[in-house]
Amino acid sequence: MKRITYSVVVDPDVDFSLADFARDVAICLADPNGWESKGYRFFQVKRNPQVRIHLTSKAGLRKVGCSDTLSCAELGGHEMRINADNWKHGSAKSGQDLDGYRQYVISHEIGHILGHDHAKCPGKGQLAPIMLQQTLGLHGCLPNTNV
Repeated sequence: MKRITYSVVVDPDVDFSLADFARDVAICLADPNGWESKGYRFFQVKRNPQVRIHLTSKAGLRKVGCSDTLSCAELGGHEMRINADNWKHGSAKSGQDLDGYRQYVISHEIGHILGHDHAKCPGKGQLAPIMLQQTLGLHGCLPNTNV
């Protein structure tokens, strides 16, 4: 297993509990159908993480050069920004309930950190790849949170 350390941050202009965000992220990263199934293990640390996972406002997303309607992460990088509005409310276009959406977005963005770029729907009625931008829609695929 490849060990990845991470920390979580709720940006100062976001009204959300750091403890709740940290718990939810840990649950998502530990999903046995997520990146763990591909040989990764994630450990939350207080100092010197390999990855920082931010819960970020629209203004914060714009400030770092991301779209304010999506979450974003550096391809092969160390910084991941989760759109706070989407974290709180989900995305109807994703076809997921809130818990499913959160699982998808954490898995999708950590996929970028691990070096994976976006994928397309492989065909109508098939499960969406985790790297499909499900926030924007499914393009004929079925919602999916598994890697």
